[in-house]
Amino acid sequence: MWRWGIALLLLSCSRRELLRIKGSDTVLPLSQAFAEAYMMYYKAPLISVTGGGSGVGIAALLNGDTDIAMSSRPLKLSERLRFQEKGRTLIEDTVAWDVLALCVHPSNPIERLTRSQIADIYTGKIRNWKELGGPDLPILPYSRESSSGTFEFFREHVLRGKDFASDVRFIPATGMMVQSVSQTPGAIGYIGVAYVRPGVKVLAVAQDGDTAYCYPARSRKELSRYPIARPLYYYYDQTRAPALAPFLRFIHSDTSKALVTQVGYIP
Repeated sequence: MWRWGIALLLLSCSRRELLRIKGSDTVLPLSQAFAEAYMMYYKAPLISVTGGGSGVGIAALLNGDTDIAMSSRPLKLSERLRFQEKGRTLIEDTVAWDVLALCVHPSNPIERLTRSQIADIYTGKIRNWKELGGPDLPILPYSRESSSGTFEFFREHVLRGKDFASDVRFIPATGMMVQSVSQTPGAIGYIGVAYVRPGVKVLAVAQDGDTAYCYPARSRKELSRYPIARPLYYYYDQTRAPALAPFLRFIHSDTSKALVTQVGYIP
C-alpha cells in the first residue's frame, strides 16, 4: 500500500509545472530573487533558474530547453533570423537596468578612469598603471568570455567595436571575475553592479571630455550621468505568453520593483 502512495506522490510531483529560466549571469541573482519571492507568495509553479551567459540562454530558448532566456544584451540579428526560420516570434521584456562597475584591487591608488582610458587598457594601448598616474605595475585586464552578454555590451559600448588585446584574460563567470580581481594587485575587471563585493575597489567613470566622474548609478535619476548603463532582458516565445503571464505580472509589480533595488539593480 505504501508503495502505491510513493508512486502517486512521485507522479504528482512530476506533473507540477516547471518554469525554466536560463542565461545571463548578470540577470541571474535578480531572477533568483524573483523566483524565490514568487514561489513563496503563490506556492507554485516550481522555478528553475540557471546561468551560463546570455548566448547560452538564447540558444536554450531556440532549442526548447528553457521557457525564458535571460540576457544582458539585445538579440543579435543572426539569432533573430534563426528564430524566424523556425517560425517563432519572441517577446522582449525589459526587467531592470544594470550598470557596469569597473573594479581594481583595493591596493590600487587609481580612483577614476574615462571611457577611452578603459578602452585603451582593454585594447592594449595602455599596459602599465604608471601611464595613468598609478604605480609601476603591469595591468592585468580581466573580461567575461564571448558567450556573455556583458562581453558583447562592453565591446560595443566601451571598446566601440575594437578587438580585445591578446593579453586580456577571459573569465567564464562573474563571481570568478570578482575573485580574480580581489586577489591580483594589477588587475582590472568589469562586473554588473549587483556583484560588487568588499574585496574589490570600484572606480568612478566619466565620458570622454567630461570632467564629471560618477560611481555606478543606483537610481533612474543617476542613469543619465553614468556612461556604462544597459537594460536587462527576458526573452520568451509568444506562444508561451499566456502560461508565463502570472509570473511576468509579478516581476513588474511594486513588490518586485523593491526586489530589483534590493538585489542592486535599477527598476
